[in-house]
Amino acid sequence: MPSPFTLHVPADAQFRVLAPQVAGKYLELVGGSAESGAELAAALSKAMDSLGGGADADFDVSFRAHGGAVEATVRCAGRSTVVRHALSDATL
Repeated sequence: MPSPFTLHVPADAQFRVLAPQVAGKYLELVGGSAESGAELAAALSKAMDSLGGGADADFDVSFRAHGGAVEATVRCAGRSTVVRHALSDATL
């Protein structure tokens, strides 16, 4: 099982897309499907949009897999939210 990690991403649009892409690949790495990875990526992108932060802000996104799910905690400008996506066939 992959170790938990944190990704630091500038909020600028050209970099911001990296966190959802990494989320999708991380989910696949722990046993999820490409379709599930895309669902997690979309949910994380929406969560990042809800936090805003402006063009000069940064996002810290912490990833971990446990309890049959991948969890991404997003922090930006003093606010945070958690996105969780269950794995149907994986045992974590």
